[in-house]
Order: sequence, then C-alpha cells, then structure tokens
Amino acid sequence: MPAYKLMNFDTKGRAEVIRLAFVVAGQSFEDKRFPMEEWQTVKPTIPQKQLPCLQVDGRLIPQSGAIMRYVAREFGLYGDNNDENTRVDVIIGTAEDFLKSAIAIHYEKDETKKAELKKDLEENKLPQFFSLLEDILKENNDGDGFIVGKKISLADIMIYDITDQVGAAAKLPAFPPKLGGLIERVKNHPKIKEYLAKRGD
Repeated sequence: MPAYKLMNFDTKGRAEVIRLAFVVAGQSFEDKRFPMEEWQTVKPTIPQKQLPCLQVDGRLIPQSGAIMRYVAREFGLYGDNNDENTRVDVIIGTAEDFLKSAIAIHYEKDETKKAELKKDLEENKLPQFFSLLEDILKENNDGDGFIVGKKISLADIMIYDITDQVGAAAKLPAFPPKLGGLIERVKNHPKIKEYLAKRGD
C-alpha cells in the first residue's frame, strides 16, 4: 500500500475535501501543514510551487482538483460507472462555478465592495446554488440518498465541505429539504463524525 502525504497550509481550504475523502475511505495519510516560514523553504521543491500537493510514495501530485479526483478514484468514491463518474463531475463543476463568487469576497480589498459581494452571495448566489443542488439530488432516489448510486461519493463530501466552509464566513439560507437531509447524512457518516469531533470546530 502506498504512503500518502497531503501537504497544505494549516487551513481547511481546498485541502479539506481531500482530507475528508481519505477519512471516508479509512485510509491513513500524513496531514502535513506548513507554517508560512517553512513553506517558503519548501516551495521550490513543490510542483507548480503551490499547495495543496499530494505525495504518493515518492511521486508528487499538484492541483487540488486532480488530487481529489485521484483519491476518489483510488478508493471507490467516484461512482461505479461512467454515468456516475459524470454525475460526480457535474457536481464538481457546479461547485467550482459557485466557489468563484465565494473566493472573490476573500480577496476583495475594498470593504464596501466586499460587503456588496457578500450580500449578493447570501441573497442570490447561495440560494441559486442550493436550488441547483436540490434538483440534481432529486434525480437519484428522489433525493433521499446520495448524489450518485447508493453510497457516499466525492460529490457528497464536496457539497458538505463547501457548505461548512462558506457557512463559517457567510450566513447560509435554509437548506432545501433534500439537500438538508444529505448534509446531515454526510455529517453523521461514522468516520466523518469521528473526524469532526477531533477537528473540534
């Protein structure tokens, strides 16, 4: 079995969905979190000079999207056939489109503009995103299970992680019923529940 080392800063960020995928898979991994001063020393040795980065034995894999898909495929969290793989990809694409709005707030320096962007996120972007997810979820088992098939996948983990992280920075609207149920199922997955208790937030 390969040895896995996930490298990132000491934040959730784009590495957290990868951590959660490892957790659900029951796969041990080294969770290396660089303080900024150490990162400046290590940076020249990392592909594309950015984090997160996954080391699999001696091989380094950059790009968070590539890493989370690699882990999901490796441990059966990417669906069981091409149709299910594609549904996972649809969720990833939908989530990435939404995240552009959330990330823009973080990097906006003008406080007035930042407040406007946050208001738009809370009043428009989040409700639209949740509505899209609700519709997608209903396409499988009428929304009473998971995004694809009959078991948890990267799609479900990513939805939970986004709502968790965005909810720490903005006021979330009420979840539509099927989406709210999914969030609870993911949060209460035995391995995720144990991980969240240790994470302590």
